[in-house]
Amino acid sequence: VYCDQETSLGGWLLIQQRMDGSLNFNRTWQDYKKGFGSLNDEGKGEFWLGNDYLHLLTQRGSVLRVELEDWAGNEAYAEYYFRVGSEAEGYALQVSSYEGTAGDALIEGSVEEGTEYTSHNSMQFSTFDRDADQWEENCAEVYGGGWWYNNCQAANLNGIYYPGGSYDPRNNSPYEIENGVVWVSFRGADYSLRAVRMKIRPLVTQ
Repeated sequence: VYCDQETSLGGWLLIQQRMDGSLNFNRTWQDYKKGFGSLNDEGKGEFWLGNDYLHLLTQRGSVLRVELEDWAGNEAYAEYYFRVGSEAEGYALQVSSYEGTAGDALIEGSVEEGTEYTSHNSMQFSTFDRDADQWEENCAEVYGGGWWYNNCQAANLNGIYYPGGSYDPRNNSPYEIENGVVWVSFRGADYSLRAVRMKIRPLVTQ
């Protein structure tokens, strides 16, 4: 487990990281349940902590910090109050109280595509082998990773890692779709980010 003591008061626990495309995130429900990947002593590497841990660590309330970096070195962040349900609840996502510089892709979603179709709040987690999204097809299969899909997304930090940033969905096989590592309100759906990480810490109440 890697803790960040530098950012904004410190005490952050890293729960997800992408930085080089070295790890396949298109994995099973069981993999996302238990977690996969690893970090070195410097906190470098790609991984998902595991949905069982996310539920246990957030059931009393926590803050999520999402950190994004594009291929030009521009950085942005988003913070939310964050809770993940139990497996029986489909690891449903509860987020509120957005603040940050990246734009609110989790609650507001994509205004252009429609919040009701793209907000991730209250959505259950989906993988290619367990589909709980709001689309008649399987978002996780098409978008390349496990995530809290709606119909389907305005953010996906577990999507397919495309080096270089901008990509043409028409060249993606077998699905011609915007399935990169995306945060639509930061760089749009057809731009795959260079580095993303998700961190949590307990909700501090006065």
